[in-house]
Amino acid sequence: MEQLDDRTLVTLALENKQEAFTRLLVKYKDRVRMFIGKLVVNPSEADDLVLMSFDKAFSNLKHYNPKYAFSTWLYSIVQNLCIDHYRKNKLSYVTLEDAYEAEEINPEEVLILEQQKQAIEEMIARLRPEYAQVIKLRYMESYSYAEIAKRLDIPLGTVKTRLHRAKYTLSQIIAKENNEPYKR
Repeated sequence: MEQLDDRTLVTLALENKQEAFTRLLVKYKDRVRMFIGKLVVNPSEADDLVLMSFDKAFSNLKHYNPKYAFSTWLYSIVQNLCIDHYRKNKLSYVTLEDAYEAEEINPEEVLILEQQKQAIEEMIARLRPEYAQVIKLRYMESYSYAEIAKRLDIPLGTVKTRLHRAKYTLSQIIAKENNEPYKR
């Protein structure tokens, strides 16, 4: 294989061409490791998260939208895994913002991330206020279900119901934005 761009490599990987997977891994492994290493203190946990990131990315490759840069999509997976890992372990980490400042991400990637963040915020703004409120508390401010219930003075079951309905509605909005039928 000659020098191929990421979108072509993804297409080949979807056809189960092993070399395409290898090239994507080689191209991004060091950057992903450096990024995770700035968030996770324990080196062996960081190495595990690198492997988990690529495993998750490669197993979900069919969901990659070629309208966006592969690196942006990959970094979103890495971020989500780190957030999940942090929530599960409550270890000492630096913030994602600090990692971005320390990481050398090119201006195009920063712009794409900002555009994605703005698009998500616009979609959340289209939700009913009580749904938008629980989504923001849960996913933007990292509140637990119990903390949301206490903060809003509502039962825990109501928090769970609102989050479920909010995620369902967001899924419909996203599917509509991408001109795709919503699949449950």
